[in-house]
Amino acid sequence: MCNAFKEWIKKEYGWNTLADITNHGCISGFSGLTYYSETTALYRKYKDDIWEMLNEDTESFGYKNVSELISTFNGADCADNNDRFENLLVWYAVEKVAFEVTDGEYRDDE
Repeated sequence: MCNAFKEWIKKEYGWNTLADITNHGCISGFSGLTYYSETTALYRKYKDDIWEMLNEDTESFGYKNVSELISTFNGADCADNNDRFENLLVWYAVEKVAFEVTDGEYRDDE
């Protein structure tokens, strides 16, 4: 199944930016991923893709359910309203794709 969110991330951010995201996390601040207005809009657009990723990781990592997986995320304890929860899930998905693409390695040609 094609994951439009993964394709969008790969097109939106260059290799070394994705490596930065992998190495430092979205919390470090990246264009388009900083404000709740940005991340909640991304969540609304790509929520099916994000939940597909969550379900795959839940099974892959052996968690009983998605909630158990989400509880392990840095910042999960601060996701006390809808905007923060959606932001948490977008950051998870971005960081996951960034790692899959770059493995945290930088390129000299960028």
